[in-house]
Amino acid sequence: MTENKSKTGVLYGILGLLIVVLGVSVYMLLDTRKNLTLVSQDLAEKTQYFRMERDSLEGELRNIYYRYDSLETDNVEIQKEMQLQQEKIEKLIAIQADDAYKIKMYRREMETLRSVLRSYIVQIDSLNLKNQELMAENKQLRNTELQLTTEKERLQQDKEQLEEIKDLATTLQATEVNLVLMNKRDREVNRIRSAEKVRVDFVLRANKVAPAGETTIYLRIIRPDEVVLGSPEMEVIESGGELIPASASRTVYYENSDLPVSIFWTNDGEIVPGAHRVELYVHGKLIGSSEFVLG
Repeated sequence: MTENKSKTGVLYGILGLLIVVLGVSVYMLLDTRKNLTLVSQDLAEKTQYFRMERDSLEGELRNIYYRYDSLETDNVEIQKEMQLQQEKIEKLIAIQADDAYKIKMYRREMETLRSVLRSYIVQIDSLNLKNQELMAENKQLRNTELQLTTEKERLQQDKEQLEEIKDLATTLQATEVNLVLMNKRDREVNRIRSAEKVRVDFVLRANKVAPAGETTIYLRIIRPDEVVLGSPEMEVIESGGELIPASASRTVYYENSDLPVSIFWTNDGEIVPGAHRVELYVHGKLIGSSEFVLG
């Protein structure tokens, strides 16, 4: 009887111990589960944070990429360097890696990319400023060149005008032009049929600025049908870029004062009734003219 009681007490003791062990195990299991839940929540929060951080850094990388696109420059070398930087950003974004590694890599490269971008902005701003200065200088040079061209044209016009004035000033003038018919005895006659010679009288006017010295004066007698009465010498003069025939000529010594001159033409039967025009030339320039009706 006493032995049975002893066995029963041992069983109760073992059962109590098992209950205590079970309780402790249940408590530890619940605590572990609670810790796992907390760890899981913490991991989820950290994962979400890493993703947000990665997305933020990736967004900054894309922003830097687009800022390269917005930079404009004609410098080919800088264009190539910026293209290389953009390719580097594309490769960084395309790398397949966990969020923590990408964040670390992005942060390591970000400051370098920003620094390079700032250097390009400074270079481009400097180049643009120099271009603006050069454009301003070119504009000023063009304006100066235009002014010089205009001034040169004006001076050329003034020179031409002065040459014309000088030419007009030095051109001799013949006035009091008169035509006389003469017979073989050198007497004046009124009829063509009696005329053996034609004498043209005129006065070479004084001109203080014209060159003095020997001067050849050419005479042209033009019939009503515009035929120029010729001469045995077949003299021609150049006037207005053309060669024109002369009827006769005479060389005189001009001393810048009024000089009466007469030029003779021998009638070879070419004179016809009607209005004849007399023209006098010196150095290819018309210095006097008049018309006479012969009958």
